[in-house]
Amino acid sequence: MSLRAEKVGKRFGARVVLRDVSFEVAPGSVLGVVGRNGAGKSTLLRVVCELVAPSRGRVLWNGATTRGHCALFAPDAPLYRELSCLENLRFWTHSRVSNDQLRAHLSAFALGERESDLAGDLSSGLRARLGLCVAAWHAQNEHPILLLDEPTANLDGAGRALVASLLEAHRACGVTLLATNDARDLEFCDAVFEIPQR
Repeated sequence: MSLRAEKVGKRFGARVVLRDVSFEVAPGSVLGVVGRNGAGKSTLLRVVCELVAPSRGRVLWNGATTRGHCALFAPDAPLYRELSCLENLRFWTHSRVSNDQLRAHLSAFALGERESDLAGDLSSGLRARLGLCVAAWHAQNEHPILLLDEPTANLDGAGRALVASLLEAHRACGVTLLATNDARDLEFCDAVFEIPQR
């Protein structure tokens, strides 16, 4: 199992965002993706999970498409503000499991006591935990490519520890790309890929 990008390029109109991006991530590994603001880190993650089509090149999972294999966390990931934490988890995971199982998963992200709170009433740090909780559910359920975009940006020390635990647990399931500008996050990574300047 490996994730491979081959000379990926992306442009929006005349603006080049990514140029000749190539890397390979071995099973069980965490690859840090770094670059200045606007370098294309978030765009790269969206290309990997096929939310955005590359202008050239390709990304392969075991030699085939990545579609249906990715779990994505991003700061702007949609959460329904008018739904509770439990309702959001059920909606975004399309889950048919019991509420008790979903509650246990929320508790793993220190959201057990917040299950009835509306997402819109949460602090930015707790909303980030909820987004990570949703991504983690997918990662643990047959989505071996975990994509984390600035996962620790709004988190306190306890939240950072949750990210570290998520990354460690996912090593047995697949690969992780972690896009960040926080040097502390690189401690979680086995290797670092810097997006080439255009």
